[in-house]
Amino acid sequence: LEHRVLTRNVEFVDPLLVENGAFSALPQDVKTVVDDYRLCCNFLGDIPGYKIANCETTQSQPPLNLCGSLMQNYGLRICMWVLGMSALLGNFGIIVWRFWHAEGSDVMRVHSFMVHNLAVSDFLMGVYMLIIAAADIHYGDRYSYKSREWRSSAPCKAAGILSVLSSEASVFFVTLISIECFLNLVFPFSRFKLRPSSARIVVLAAWVVAVCLGVVPTLVVDLDSDVYGLSDVCIGLPLTTKAYGVQLQPSDIDNPFGGADTLQIVSSTSQKPAWILSIVLFLGVNSGCFLVVLACYISIFVKVKLSARRVGTAAHRERDVILAVKMALIVGTDFACWMPVIILGILSQTGAVQVGVEVYSWIVVLVLPINSSLNPYLYTIYSAITERRQNTKQSSQKPLTNSKAKSKSIETVNSFLSDKNSN
Repeated sequence: LEHRVLTRNVEFVDPLLVENGAFSALPQDVKTVVDDYRLCCNFLGDIPGYKIANCETTQSQPPLNLCGSLMQNYGLRICMWVLGMSALLGNFGIIVWRFWHAEGSDVMRVHSFMVHNLAVSDFLMGVYMLIIAAADIHYGDRYSYKSREWRSSAPCKAAGILSVLSSEASVFFVTLISIECFLNLVFPFSRFKLRPSSARIVVLAAWVVAVCLGVVPTLVVDLDSDVYGLSDVCIGLPLTTKAYGVQLQPSDIDNPFGGADTLQIVSSTSQKPAWILSIVLFLGVNSGCFLVVLACYISIFVKVKLSARRVGTAAHRERDVILAVKMALIVGTDFACWMPVIILGILSQTGAVQVGVEVYSWIVVLVLPINSSLNPYLYTIYSAITERRQNTKQSSQKPLTNSKAKSKSIETVNSFLSDKNSN
């Protein structure tokens, strides 16, 4: 037996019901041809040592097919829950703290307002991750048989909206924060600065654009589109391609009862981007925003170095420098988060590399949301360090002030005694 063929009269019948152990008696090294990739998942479970590469389909299939659970291993599952809860609780704390602690000056009020909105966008990423984590628990090991049901469900569409909304809003706010720091440090006396009123308008515009980017594609597509058909985690990253030109290749299979049967196997002749909008957003818009961020912080670094060489630098400039360093930590995590996506996206779309299911899952679970989980803690830790440093500096200045007061008091007493003795 060199080949086995399993096809049905009605393709993609849902639910696909196969009894446990139905294929356990079949050998592991036999080439298998099926009309539904989910049958290949049955071979993995029933036949010890079976390799998924031995299973071919007569229909064109998405490149990211999962067998078993949505999260392929416990490491992914644990990271999804930990980072999701971290992003949810950490950013919620920042939102509450920023709401009750408004800064005084216009510069600090604008800065606080920007960070507040960044925390809101990162909070939404935490919600997205928990939705995917909950779906993984709900479907369990039978997810491969429920994948089409999941991708067409309302929770998956909501998760898709939140993922794009959160990621793009975060990119927009990081860019705005960088531009705001650039204007305050490089051009401190310029009239072109964000005031509280203008900051609200800019932030509102950023939210409107992010909402449109998240909602509109989800509302105008169906299950057979390229948005969710290629992604079980409900976000269409530009890391996959789909078959553009397909052809039927005849494959002769020996019939054990005599003669040969010919099957038409689908094979692709060319590839094209899975979702054009994901290319525009994640490779075009995000790359452009991070080039702006990079240019802003290079300019800030050069300006700070030049200012440090001058004698008599104004004291309030130290506060601006501390603010810039603080935001550089946050921007750095965003940069480290999106650069792998941008680089892998370019390589995959040009055909240089092929991103598999496991790599795609780790990018979605670990790389994509890491900044949303770390931003509130990095900002809080740096704020605590800065506040402690300032308190230490103030406490070290108090003894000097007291000693001066004591010296003045002694001089006054001595003067009083001298006057009394002379009289």
